[in-house]
Amino acid sequence: MANAAPRTVLVIAMLGIFFFLAAVHYLELIPDLEFNLETHNSGVESQVNPKSSSLVSTPFSPSLPESRPENESPNNEEYLQSEGNKEHNPFLTMFPERPPGDQELFLGYVPHSGFHNQRIELQNALRLAAYLNRTLLLPPLFSCAKFMNIGWGRPSVLLAKWGELTREHSQSCQNLDPTQLAPITWDEYHVMTPKEREQDCRVYHSWTLTPWTYVFNIPKVIQGVVGIGGQTEPIRVFDRPNVTIAWMAEHLGITDLDKEVYWLNGTTRWDFQILDDSEVDYGLHPEGNPDSRRYSQELPLSNLKARPERVIHFGSFFGIDRLEASSQAHLELQQYIDTSLDIWNQKILDATELVEAQIEKWRVLTARAAPGFLGAHLRTGNGEFNNVERNLELLMLWLRNMTNLDQEHLTNITSPIQQPVPAQAQLPPNTAEPQEQEPPTFLDRCMGQPPESPLLYLATDVHHPRLSPFLVDFLNEFPCTMVLSDFPEYVQLLDGIHNTVDNIYMLPFLIALLDANLAAYGRQFHGTDASTFSQYISHHLWPEYHPSSTPLL
Repeated sequence: MANAAPRTVLVIAMLGIFFFLAAVHYLELIPDLEFNLETHNSGVESQVNPKSSSLVSTPFSPSLPESRPENESPNNEEYLQSEGNKEHNPFLTMFPERPPGDQELFLGYVPHSGFHNQRIELQNALRLAAYLNRTLLLPPLFSCAKFMNIGWGRPSVLLAKWGELTREHSQSCQNLDPTQLAPITWDEYHVMTPKEREQDCRVYHSWTLTPWTYVFNIPKVIQGVVGIGGQTEPIRVFDRPNVTIAWMAEHLGITDLDKEVYWLNGTTRWDFQILDDSEVDYGLHPEGNPDSRRYSQELPLSNLKARPERVIHFGSFFGIDRLEASSQAHLELQQYIDTSLDIWNQKILDATELVEAQIEKWRVLTARAAPGFLGAHLRTGNGEFNNVERNLELLMLWLRNMTNLDQEHLTNITSPIQQPVPAQAQLPPNTAEPQEQEPPTFLDRCMGQPPESPLLYLATDVHHPRLSPFLVDFLNEFPCTMVLSDFPEYVQLLDGIHNTVDNIYMLPFLIALLDANLAAYGRQFHGTDASTFSQYISHHLWPEYHPSSTPLL
């Protein structure tokens, strides 16, 4: 009996490790968070009328089914936000259903791709809603496994895919443990009929919808625009839990889609750019905007302001330069909105704080000379980032330069002492396949290294980075590199969170945000070129966390 308690503790610990590893395995299903900003198909003919700069309107049939599950918790569980949202279940909208105003004008779009592409679309839509004084039809955030990713497509295709997101015939799946289900392949999913997908429990647990307020403080953003750029009232939003034509027709009371909705149906990814002609007369400059060369057409903002339809509806609204800002008022609004989407999910903030404290303990324990740590993001992708070796070389060059800068500014660092990584901590030579043995831990590798060896937190999509042949040489040169898997006990803070609407396990969809937040806390940051993940860190999170600092390299 004396050994019963230790055995119980051991069993609990082993179960905790098992569920964490199962969650990490499940992460392989996470979709790409971004695509290359420079990729586009310029060979597809556009449906833009060059004389009027307006896009040809093609009506859609409002026959797609509604997909919003009832706002009922499957198990009466409530996970309440702790910062600024203490009394609200974050899986439910903060914008209650209401009837549309008699004279209310709306702006809509169809989200697609991963988290950061959807975020950029949201930023563009919030800005345009302010410019046009229209109410934004606020869609949900769609998170899914790779095989379900809704990539860019024509509006009719995107709307059809959104129409398939229904739980109507799969409620029996909600209480199953997704880690116990057999994996589903891309090929298997794409030969299924819509009915088969809807009834497959593996598909059920591969996607979820959450309001944007689950991640960002949207009420603060829309209220905070008052006084910025001459804005006299908040941005109006109308909750749109279902991105289908049927929902819009029913909830906005639209009876004639052709007359009441102005469709901007782009047929290529870079079909048009909206020009800010509020203070610039582009009629005097026939060359247009020199920064819009990748866009096949230009659409003046004044044209949209003059539209009388109740709804202006876009397909894709992605592109960091999709919506131009040239006037001072619009530049101020752009700056405000693009830098106001702070992460306010309290579980992510709590985990970040604990990891940061652990990193500081390790910094002291391993006798790192420089204060804090450096942050970096290395994106490899699956075909979109072909020059991954070059990106790794740039990261290594940046780290060498940062080490030299630290040596110049820290008096307690002597000239570099070239010491090899201790034999017991070195990774094996670069080979074609990952090694079978367990990799050395962070402390195994970093203890005893020269004090100037940089302490780095690396956010990356490399699978099992400590075992990856791709990173062997990198980790041997920079042994004091940390990755998210070095902090399993803090990642477990996100374990056990389920969407109270559909009971979906949320950890796989929160990991990337935690990774980004940790990299952003580095005293300096280096990202991957053309990555929207890196762009979010470098342009928003890092400046937010380091307001008095400037990038050194």
